[in-house]
Amino acid sequence: MSLPQGKVVLTDTATTPEVEPLSSLLAHPLLQDPKFVAAAGGLVVLLIFLSLFRTGKKASRRSGPTTVLLVGPSDSGKTSLFTKLVHETYIQTHTSIRPSITTFPFNSPYEDGQTKPIKLIDLPGHPRLKDELKKYVKEASAVLFVVDIQALVRNSAAVAEDLAPILVTLSNQSITTQSEPTKVLILAHKTDLLTRSSSYEIPESSLTTARARVKSILTREMDRLKATRTKSGAGGKIESLGKVAGISSSGFFAKLFGSGSTGVGLEGEDEGEDESLIWGGKGGFSWDDVEGVEITFGASGLGPVGAKKQEKEGNGLDEVKSFIWEV
Repeated sequence: MSLPQGKVVLTDTATTPEVEPLSSLLAHPLLQDPKFVAAAGGLVVLLIFLSLFRTGKKASRRSGPTTVLLVGPSDSGKTSLFTKLVHETYIQTHTSIRPSITTFPFNSPYEDGQTKPIKLIDLPGHPRLKDELKKYVKEASAVLFVVDIQALVRNSAAVAEDLAPILVTLSNQSITTQSEPTKVLILAHKTDLLTRSSSYEIPESSLTTARARVKSILTREMDRLKATRTKSGAGGKIESLGKVAGISSSGFFAKLFGSGSTGVGLEGEDEGEDESLIWGGKGGFSWDDVEGVEITFGASGLGPVGAKKQEKEGNGLDEVKSFIWEV
């Protein structure tokens, strides 16, 4: 059958591209260079090693019983709190000059009969002993920063200067190990002394006042400290790009190998710690800007000295016990 004149039959003349065999790819000049092959192989081995190393660091930090650190200025009541939690009794104590460490079965505050092992470490608040924190921070899941709420007004600047390097250390530890944020409870302790009531129960109004007071005063002092550090060029960040990207502002390699120094550090801060992790961007200080640390505020009180465990417990440690149990 003949085709009508003027019509053209189109045929598909495109050919399927040939796929190069694997042997030809392996014959690429680069893959024939022993130096290139050795370098590529070494890079792969290094990446695998670093991945396994960092996984091991994260696992070791959380292995064993839950570790809780008691830190804060001297005479804030840390040792009395330690004794009350461990031995369920409140005795008069003196300023500690060495850490107190114990592991004990911690009872659930919800009266459900459950217990879990807690390793509680009371670190001295003396300025010469502040480096003790760095010995235990890697294993800590939570930190209680204990503040004497009655003495805070006259000692607020010193308390903030104690708190800042602790947050720097905790923040750098969490960021460089890519671990879960360390939980920190800033505790307005001795709240029972704000009320004249002889009851074991601390009025809720006193607890609320203490929490608000410690947060307000320390926010003001941390804001002042941030302004001083930023003005001197030692701290603060212009932009918090790391947070937007979902990583630390120190960048990938800072997280992988450790953050670099930002210059003059806070007292007690290691040269390799990045102070800017706690200051956030421009503007006033905000607790939410502290990277790698989850900060909450609480209030507590121990009641009369010498109270035995068989006597009425009261509500003075309810927030502390809930915090420790939920870690």
